[in-house]
Amino acid sequence: MLSTYLNFQFDIQGKSVNGFCMRIQDDFHETYAVVLDGYHSFCVWLDSSSTWRSSRHTSVEPRILEQIISRLSLNKLS
Repeated sequence: MLSTYLNFQFDIQGKSVNGFCMRIQDDFHETYAVVLDGYHSFCVWLDSSSTWRSSRHTSVEPRILEQIISRLSLNKLS
């Protein structure tokens, strides 16, 4: 399981993305609050079918969301 906090910084198409994920209490899923510079915060979670989901009103570019989920997945394995 990932520690409760993950900092990240990466570039997508020349745009720098900085932020962090923090594990939050959820009795049903493995859930993380995501905070990005310049964006509204949102949640991502791993559902019962082992598929990552995000909040309905997540307003980040799909490539940014994919990168965040990829980093969460990699850190879960280490």
